[in-house]
Amino acid sequence: MVATLFCNIMNILDLLDRYLAAVECSPRYTESLLRTCRRAKDMGLSEICQLSPERVNKFLASLDVGATTRHNIRRELLTLWRFAYEQGMTEIYPARVRKIRASFAPPVTWELASLDKLITAAETDETRISSRMALRRCDVIPAWAGIAYDSGMRFSDVHALTKHSFRNECIAITAAKTGKPLVRALSERTQVAVAKLFQHSEDGTLFKWCLPRRRAFRMWREFLDQHGFGGSTKWFRRAAATAIEQVQPGAATDFLQHSHPSLVRRHYLDATQAAIPMSPPPIRKPR
Repeated sequence: MVATLFCNIMNILDLLDRYLAAVECSPRYTESLLRTCRRAKDMGLSEICQLSPERVNKFLASLDVGATTRHNIRRELLTLWRFAYEQGMTEIYPARVRKIRASFAPPVTWELASLDKLITAAETDETRISSRMALRRCDVIPAWAGIAYDSGMRFSDVHALTKHSFRNECIAITAAKTGKPLVRALSERTQVAVAKLFQHSEDGTLFKWCLPRRRAFRMWREFLDQHGFGGSTKWFRRAAATAIEQVQPGAATDFLQHSHPSLVRRHYLDATQAAIPMSPPPIRKPR
């Protein structure tokens, strides 16, 4: 009776609140779960009692998104549904939801020569980052690019850096997504750029004080487009992993703090740079 009562009165956003109160999640994952719940609510899955194999399969089939995004939404919705079942909020077991095979394109990233051109372009770009501030791209982007490449850190971790994150020519933080300690040495070029930017900081943060998250995304998108560089800030992490793999095969897994090499190969390594693609011997030997 209690389970039925919960099921009848609790909506999916309330379920998310209960899940977040019970489980520690990164800010990015929390945002993703919220987007999934809002999608479900907008398309008729607003109450816990509506979570059934038939309704969930219909919801997933109606999504106008790619296979990888649909795969992630399925995984997140099943996570919440399983939590509701384990907590006695629904009597319907999360099963018989069709599997969705995510597709992955071969990773691509900048070569080191392109990265050098990118940072050189940033060092001479005097475009202001905001109409309200005198800071220019040349004050900000070289430090961000250098840190992102030298450390392989994710966007959110770079954005959150403070003076306390730096010591002995290194970055030392706890990665927000994994909770693992991350210590990386910085190149001299990066150290100089970081020191210059810290001279302007008003509160001890490196980027947050002058660039809210959304504005930082926009700054990077506009800079890359205007200078003709493809990709996004995710490519710094890929470029670092690919460069390390070229020097020491297998080392990229530890550098990115992944548990299995397959994740690095699938999402980060540009195989055209890191290794010659596997191929059989030629049918006819060259004469």
